[in-house]
Amino acid sequence: MSWDATSDTTLYQVAQNWAEQASREIDVQSVPGGGDYETKLRTVLSSGAHPDVIRINDDFVQAYYSEGSLLDLTPYLEQDSIDADDFYPVAFNFAKQADGAHAAWPILTNPGVIYCNVDAFEEAGVPLPPTDWDADGWTWDDFLDAATKLTKPGGERWGALLFHDTALETVWPVNNGTTGIYSEDAQSFTLADEGSTDALQWVADLALVHGVHPDFGTVSTGKSTPNWAQSLFGTGQVAMLLGLTSSIPYLRENAEVNWDIFPPPQQATRQTVNTMTVLAVPSESPDPDAAWDFLKYCVGPEAAELFAESRGFVPVATSSAELFVADDQAPQNLGMVSQALANAVNENFGLYIERARTVYRPVLDEIWSGRQTAADALGGIRAEVEAILAGQG
Repeated sequence: MSWDATSDTTLYQVAQNWAEQASREIDVQSVPGGGDYETKLRTVLSSGAHPDVIRINDDFVQAYYSEGSLLDLTPYLEQDSIDADDFYPVAFNFAKQADGAHAAWPILTNPGVIYCNVDAFEEAGVPLPPTDWDADGWTWDDFLDAATKLTKPGGERWGALLFHDTALETVWPVNNGTTGIYSEDAQSFTLADEGSTDALQWVADLALVHGVHPDFGTVSTGKSTPNWAQSLFGTGQVAMLLGLTSSIPYLRENAEVNWDIFPPPQQATRQTVNTMTVLAVPSESPDPDAAWDFLKYCVGPEAAELFAESRGFVPVATSSAELFVADDQAPQNLGMVSQALANAVNENFGLYIERARTVYRPVLDEIWSGRQTAADALGGIRAEVEAILAGQG
């Protein structure tokens, strides 16, 4: 059961390939995403008609496991001598729970990068960012300087577009030396810490002070249109775009400009955020052995080759890096995908983060619009968010 496994998707093809080589039949149930999927999944899990395998939002793994809905995969990992060193740690270790259980298994990852309009950089005489993640330079100051020189007046071209993407909630604070949105134990709302609020204010000021970023109203209106940000970038109206690697397939198909991918600018450090396609086995799966066999296939070499063809989703085995070699289409820095994953962090998750988001995300609009400073806006809700994280909200 998944929200994106229709017959024209790679995940569906992988499922059918597994069934063929396993001499099994597989019924792929694809349910619309968003709230519809979560509602349907919970209904199915409570009905007794459990699927063998489910796709699960990475945000919710801990909550589903804590309520007893997910099978601990540790015995299967040990039985088949699965070596953690064969997988990117940011993915393999993600599903480990406080009691040692391995509650799910990511099969694909999707780290954040900076998309750059190479034509615009050349036209403006601005050096491109480094292609090596560990290279010196490419700081926040460098980013602002580039965005200023890349911007054309009257909205003809903005230097950067960042706050359309929730990835920045982790990327910019973490690179300013914080733990991101929450503390490692997900009990403290560290997005309200000084290092995080300084980072978000820096982003907001790209529009409010420097005029190199679309204003809040433009972004709010645009976000309601699918692929709005990617379209602005692909048509040359934005020179630098924060986005996940999942945007690569769209841009390879639709971009009208010469483009490439680069690391985010560094401040205290240079890291990025990682999101994942996660599969899990319900605790009452009718056939957990077959489910485990399917999961193993999804992280194996045959599936990895199929998944890597999109160029936007990275299989979790470290050996998949060899599949990300540049071809005759952008991006030429395709190896940056693997570098990003090696330097990615996961959001610190807790049982109540979905509720916490309903409180803090609307407040971010106060920051982007300039109605409140980041320090005032986020400091004003810290106590409420932390009460929710403690299970009291």
